[in-house]
Amino acid sequence: MAQLGGKPVRVKLLDDLTRYDPRLKVGEMGWTIPYAKLSEWGYQDRFVAVKFDNGARLDVLYEGLELQK
Repeated sequence: MAQLGGKPVRVKLLDDLTRYDPRLKVGEMGWTIPYAKLSEWGYQDRFVAVKFDNGARLDVLYEGLELQK
C-alpha cells in the first residue's frame, strides 16, 4: 500500500538499512512523504518514501516500518 496522498505519517525504522545510508539504524524515526518516490524501487506499491529525522531520505518497505500514533 503506497502512500498516494494524505498527511505524512510518523514511522519508526525496524530494519538495519545502513548498507544504503549509515544513518539508517534500527529505531530511527521519520515521516512518510506523500506523493513522493525517491528511487526506482519507490514505484512499487510495497515501498513508501520516508524522510528521517537525521536527514536521510529513502524508499522503505512498509513491512520495515512501525507506524506511530
